[in-house]
Amino acid sequence: MSSIRKNTYGEPTTLRDYRGSVITVECRAYDRNAKLDRKMLVKQYGASFTFLQLRRRLTLGCSRMNTDDGIDRCQTRFPCLLAAGLSFNKEDIP
Repeated sequence: MSSIRKNTYGEPTTLRDYRGSVITVECRAYDRNAKLDRKMLVKQYGASFTFLQLRRRLTLGCSRMNTDDGIDRCQTRFPCLLAAGLSFNKEDIP
């Protein structure tokens, strides 16, 4: 069984779309990695919470995310999405 539900509407991927039990997060800038329980995140934020929203929530207070010039230099990624065949990069962020 695939770990991702097909999103046919071109909308951002939500926690509902991802079927894996663990969401992996990495920050290349600070060399940090984390594994988050998907069920706990769904319980806390709801199944319609997007990975874009999750990224913003996880990076609150990061000086690379909130720069004076307004440019997002954050290097936080979700390797679990890449492993599921999806891309997640800053160009996808509105």
